[in-house]
Amino acid sequence: MIRQQPLVSIVIPLYNKADFILKTLSSAACQIDVSFEIVVVDDGSTDVSARLVKLARVARLRLIEQSNAGVSAARNRGIAVAEGKWIALLDADDLWSRDHLAGLLRAVEGSEAIVAFSNLRLQSLAGRPLIDPTVAAQHVDDYFSFALRNGGYPISSSSVMVLRDQLLAAGLFAEGVSSGEDIDMWCRLAYRGRFAYSGRISATYNDARSPTLRAGDARIVPPLFAQRLPGLIRDCKLDPALVGSSRRYANYLMLEYARQLLDSGHHAEARRVLLKDCIPRYDLERFLKRLARTSFAGRALFPLVRAGLRQN
Repeated sequence: MIRQQPLVSIVIPLYNKADFILKTLSSAACQIDVSFEIVVVDDGSTDVSARLVKLARVARLRLIEQSNAGVSAARNRGIAVAEGKWIALLDADDLWSRDHLAGLLRAVEGSEAIVAFSNLRLQSLAGRPLIDPTVAAQHVDDYFSFALRNGGYPISSSSVMVLRDQLLAAGLFAEGVSSGEDIDMWCRLAYRGRFAYSGRISATYNDARSPTLRAGDARIVPPLFAQRLPGLIRDCKLDPALVGSSRRYANYLMLEYARQLLDSGHHAEARRVLLKDCIPRYDLERFLKRLARTSFAGRALFPLVRAGLRQN
């Protein structure tokens, strides 16, 4: 019997998720109306995660084990061995509805889109959707503008499906980066082709399980795409029609980086970032709010203002 090549390869990076991986596998294995395979890359788990995957009775499942190298290396390994035309990413503690993949494939049907993404629920906020449900399904020619209109981070690594050859051509996920490698990838793909937004809430992001940033946390790093962008523009690797929106989006990422620094107590560094690396006219209100928090008076008033906003 000739084995059918899957249309979609589901790539799941796994590290110490023994308490959730079987639920995630079940949601992946239950996809309907799609030919798929599941590639789990265990990134050196120290719990029983890999053993649970081995014992799971899931068809079309491959488990690859490697020494711990980080989530990007695990995703890249899965993409490298995948057999599908499309790569659908799923984190090891997130979930899909049964028709998640089918909905993404319908979104790209008849188009030249290289990326499809859905809406998703945020578990930390009682299932509130990431994107306003009134935002209609659409083809997205300018992902940077779409992101700025929709909260800044409209794609999760568990809500997206990408053509495998485009991931390879883009250079895969940046390894050795402690955060923001996914945002960097969506941005690099954005200047390679069109995206398609399905408009459906078909994934659940288990953000309630994510640790919060603490003062001095090494994961607070400058956004990779904002660092890449000047070179991309200089080397003419960006569609001229996207230069303006990509600059505004990179500025948004830097403002968010400054906020993380402020939240972690690095006020002097946040002030340096705001004054040196941000462009006030792109988002003056957000810039001034961040800058005010770098002063002693601003730091004293910020908790009071935030408490008042919560009460209102």
